[in-house]
Amino acid sequence: MTPSPLVSIVMPTLNQVHYLVAAVKSVFDQPYDNIELIVADGMSTDHSLTVLSKLQRQYGDKLKWFSQKDTGPAQAINRALMQSSGDIIGFLNSDDEYQPEAIPRAIEYFAKRPEHQLVYGYANYIDQSGKVLYKFPTQGPSTPIDEFASGSFLCTSTLFIRRAAMDQIGAFDETLSVAYDWDIHLRAFKRYPRQIGMLRVQQATSRLHPQCMSIRMPHLLAHDAMCISARHLGFASDTWVWTQIDHIIERYPFSSEELNLIKQIEAFLISVKTYLKPEQLKTILEKLKIDYRLGLSSLGLSVNVQNDGWITDQVMVKYKWTDTPAKAILMECNAQWPIAGKMKLRIITPTGQIDRTTVEVPGQFILRFEVPESQTPGFIGWIVEAQQHFVPKMHDKSSTDTRRLAFKVVSLKLETES
Repeated sequence: MTPSPLVSIVMPTLNQVHYLVAAVKSVFDQPYDNIELIVADGMSTDHSLTVLSKLQRQYGDKLKWFSQKDTGPAQAINRALMQSSGDIIGFLNSDDEYQPEAIPRAIEYFAKRPEHQLVYGYANYIDQSGKVLYKFPTQGPSTPIDEFASGSFLCTSTLFIRRAAMDQIGAFDETLSVAYDWDIHLRAFKRYPRQIGMLRVQQATSRLHPQCMSIRMPHLLAHDAMCISARHLGFASDTWVWTQIDHIIERYPFSSEELNLIKQIEAFLISVKTYLKPEQLKTILEKLKIDYRLGLSSLGLSVNVQNDGWITDQVMVKYKWTDTPAKAILMECNAQWPIAGKMKLRIITPTGQIDRTTVEVPGQFILRFEVPESQTPGFIGWIVEAQQHFVPKMHDKSSTDTRRLAFKVVSLKLETES
């Protein structure tokens, strides 16, 4: 390797104009001159192209960019790689940033360890304004490869790789929508198990915001994660299944999906069935049969209880209609407390009004939520907050349940006009 090798940074981008300048600046502010940046834009419509034109005038031929319709970030990165010339390659998303000295630290590491093919470091998650949220869960290169089943433990924006190694690993898989980089990580760890290094310093920041693909398309993330795990490890963790099921339930019925809750979950399970072992799928289906969240839902109606029907601090009743709405919603509850007393409830209505009620415990009660009259489709929600709780373990030595429980929802149904 030459004393000052050319470093190629590839950057996929699509409608990230708010972060683009900072990302590019973090590349060229590095105290290292031999850098080229290739930006692959996916036909942005938010003035990114104007910004890139200005940045090119500022940085000259060190910045190359093109705008072309693509199938996703993986294809954009592959196109950028084809235009790169560096001996060392780095990957930076257009909403992420390098830390000062990140590139020279990587170059110095490679110079001292010529047998190593990749190096990565620590990263922080930041928000839209740049405030640090928490640390990326980075682990060292000696971490057992099966740990990838739960997600990648290295941040791609901290990763640098020799071109020869990248050529051996191969191009990014363009069939993967979100976890395309995770696939590359696994390929690298399998091919170079003892030739990967780690810089135990902050090398980059990774930005979390509403337009992040992992946040905006969690179903694709779960699908990619399970596909990659099955491909490289021979199994897929059912943690990804439950994460996506939880997300589907959390959004229902306020998502744009027209299917009812059970049909949405069925569709997801069918899409990932090939990545699961038969015994995994069997266990998942058995748990879903007794999951109160599904049993309490119906078309356009749900309540976000625990999977055994209990609520802790608060619960939200959600209702969506496409025609004439029901008159009211009736929620039957059971507060089987180990000691007698009273439980105060605070109900926040869709209009922001606060209603209060007190119920006797232990015992059953019904909460009625009146639906405003409407001639058009819509959706509304009520929040029920419990101000008293009990912890099962404190009253039953054989219990391991340490949750602060208020009451259990037994049924949820619509009250229609008689």
